[in-house]
Amino acid sequence: MQMPETGLSRLSASQAQQLVQSALITGLDEGLAVSAAAVDSSGHLLAFARADDAFLGSIDASIAKARTAVYFRRDTAAMQQALEQGKTAYLALADVLPLEGGVPLLVGGTLVGGLGISGAASAHDGVLARAIASLLNSLSGRTT
Repeated sequence: MQMPETGLSRLSASQAQQLVQSALITGLDEGLAVSAAAVDSSGHLLAFARADDAFLGSIDASIAKARTAVYFRRDTAAMQQALEQGKTAYLALADVLPLEGGVPLLVGGTLVGGLGISGAASAHDGVLARAIASLLNSLSGRTT
């Protein structure tokens, strides 16, 4: 049985690096000093960058947000909203950071990785992560 063609099946190191660099540049243009991490579809780190003035805690937080987005295949904003509504079960899970700023990277409906941003307010991290994630299709050569 032949598997259907889904386009990009994995996130390359080059694409991951372009995403995190774009996040830093865009963040700095908006006056935000952030850290950005891109992981593959298994949650392993592919690329990382930190703005000079980003706080040190943003390093681990950006990586954890990217991994959390991959592990749950969802935007971490939904997890933060659940916490704010009193649903604290996410806090019992190891290696999960349920704060806005992590997004799954999808191409043609296929999970290829995750992107995590930390260093600003969580809402700003999330907006920046979603904006940068939207660039992936242009990096992969897809228009949809």
